[in-house]
Amino acid sequence: MSRRIALTVLVPALIGTMVGVGMAAFRPSERQVVGVEESSSPPVPGSDAPSIPPSRSPSPSPTVERIDPLPTPPASPTPSPTPSPEPTATPGPGYDVAAVQQRLTDLKYYVGAIDGKAGPATVSAVMAFQKVNGLGADGVVGPLTQAALDNPVTPTLRGGPGTRIEVELSAQVLYFVQGGELSRIMPVSSGSGQSYTTASGGTARSLTPVGTFTIERRISGVREANLGTLYDPMYFYRGWAIHGSNSVPAYPASHGCVRLTRSDALWLFDRAPVGTAVSLYGGTHVFTPGSGAAGTDTPAGDTPADTPPAETPAPPPPPTTPPPAPAPTTPPPTTPPATPPPTEETPPETPPTTPAPTAPEGTTPAPEATTPAPAATPTDLEPTATGT
Repeated sequence: MSRRIALTVLVPALIGTMVGVGMAAFRPSERQVVGVEESSSPPVPGSDAPSIPPSRSPSPSPTVERIDPLPTPPASPTPSPTPSPEPTATPGPGYDVAAVQQRLTDLKYYVGAIDGKAGPATVSAVMAFQKVNGLGADGVVGPLTQAALDNPVTPTLRGGPGTRIEVELSAQVLYFVQGGELSRIMPVSSGSGQSYTTASGGTARSLTPVGTFTIERRISGVREANLGTLYDPMYFYRGWAIHGSNSVPAYPASHGCVRLTRSDALWLFDRAPVGTAVSLYGGTHVFTPGSGAAGTDTPAGDTPADTPPAETPAPPPPPTTPPPAPAPTTPPPTTPPATPPPTEETPPETPPTTPAPTAPEGTTPAPEATTPAPAATPTDLEPTATGT
């Protein structure tokens, strides 16, 4: 009986032991997993490590350290081609260019093509219009300029010959009158008033002469002068000229000449021959020829010594004065036959005679000796007054 009880107790214990040993053979012990951690902690003195590890809360599953492969050096980046910027549309001027060109043509400021392109000729015409109308001359058609185009100022001219040039220096504009009518208005730039060194080493001021002159000589094309390049110059006083230039600002900037744009100067050159009247007035940096003002002894463009031959007008024929008409000669009066004065004596008796026939009333008997009437003076021999 006791033997059966012993077997009953020992057999299950033996089986459990064998099962535990088998399981331990296939599973690493907790001590192996955490051995490193335990070994790092020194043992407590005076105590022995238990043969059976104390029970503890289950630890997390061990983590296996991951070994990353060696980093691969990054490949050199290949520069991508820079994309070309897309062309942007040029903003328009903000107004109807063709309509402005037509309006400026009607007002005598513009003579180019009505093509809707705001080129240099259009800008120059706008500047002239702005000057006459008292606006800032920048060549840009803004709201004020557009309003002035609807209600423009009519320029007032000085007057003179039917074909003439007037330069209003205060407004810095040139008027060309042809056949008694205003033909063109152009912007100019005259003397700046600054000092400059002359070719002889002296000093003069950049002044523009005022008064009435005529175009004395002209040079077609380019003229290289001491003070710069002149295009199609038209000289009206010594070396002072109206000429084309590459620089025609809105303010006085020349050495004394009257600058035009090159296209405007060429246009005027073809219409203003030698002898054309030139009138300059107004302005600030000016002088009157003969006044002795500083800068008037040296021409602003050329000097007489270095002036090339230029076209010279033929001298006008002297005015022909018709000879005075001969004074009419009046013949001496004829005296009729003397008639004896009447006397109180009774004339002797004479035989009756037949009275001579008398002329009808209202007629005058012809004189005995007739004198020819003086010849009439022809009207084409009378002197005529000459105009200015």
